Amino acid sequence: MIPDEAADPWSRLWQAGVLHSCATGIQGNYDGPIRAFWERQFDALGDGARVVDLGTGNGPLLLLARGRAQARGVALELHGVDTADIDPPRALADGARLFAGVRFHPRTSACALPFGDGTVDLVCSQFGFEYAPREAALAEMLRVAAPRGRIALVVHSDDSVIARVSAQQRQGCAFLRASPVVERARALVPVLHRAARARHTGAPAPQGEAERLAFNRAAQALMDMIEALPEAQVLRSAATQIRNALEAAAQVPVQADAMLARLHRHLADEDLRLRQQQDAQLSAADLEALAVRLRAHGYAVRHAPLEQRPGAKIGWALEAVRG
Repeated sequence: MIPDEAADPWSRLWQAGVLHSCATGIQGNYDGPIRAFWERQFDALGDGARVVDLGTGNGPLLLLARGRAQARGVALELHGVDTADIDPPRALADGARLFAGVRFHPRTSACALPFGDGTVDLVCSQFGFEYAPREAALAEMLRVAAPRGRIALVVHSDDSVIARVSAQQRQGCAFLRASPVVERARALVPVLHRAARARHTGAPAPQGEAERLAFNRAAQALMDMIEALPEAQVLRSAATQIRNALEAAAQVPVQADAMLARLHRHLADEDLRLRQQQDAQLSAADLEALAVRLRAHGYAVRHAPLEQRPGAKIGWALEAVRG
């Protein structure tokens, strides 16, 4: 739940069609303990209950909610809210069918929800609530929650696997944004194209040794950094995209240059998303302070570390029930 223009990198991520922000680590929709936590929340709801998912992205929680409801023979009123410019029915393959009847609220703040007081049976969020101004978002959740409503959150923790990997990812982004490797690759594109044409026509090989050497030096530095930061997937992804662009340079130099330009923008987007994620992480004290606020409003609260597998904490899980 990122404010204003800072949401644009998230808009581009969701418009690219990824289902959720853990897409590199979890194939398909959420599974394991994450899925079990959410299924427990959805199974507690009766027919016609209203569910509002904050920071919904491309709606993975709403897909889980719908699936559980259908299995139980009940219907839920499902809403997805996000500050980003989301449109899951268009962004995902078969999205129009998957999200039939689900209402999405793009460019909508968690601090100004379009629901009446006490009208939401479950306010939920996975890696979304904590990005918003916390006090204002909490006040808004409390306003819209029904008298016997539920609040359920999975939030980033400062001691999780995600936090550790994100730190290396940010180091990788910092390296790539300071490195000349993308620009050196772009300078090499016309050289490779001219060389391919020369081979085809039998003309003398064109000059370009300086561009090759400059790129090779920058590329070697990238390879060294990949070894130094093994969890920085952004480095390996960038290396692959650069290789693909240079392979395309001989035949379609304009396309190759466009691929590298997109990589440059992607790195800026990824760096901003990672910085926002690090700012959003909750400590144990932050989590307990949130629980105290909810208890003060009459909620019974449970919270615990959420592990995707033993020893692999991905965040905190919190559930609050009133009445």
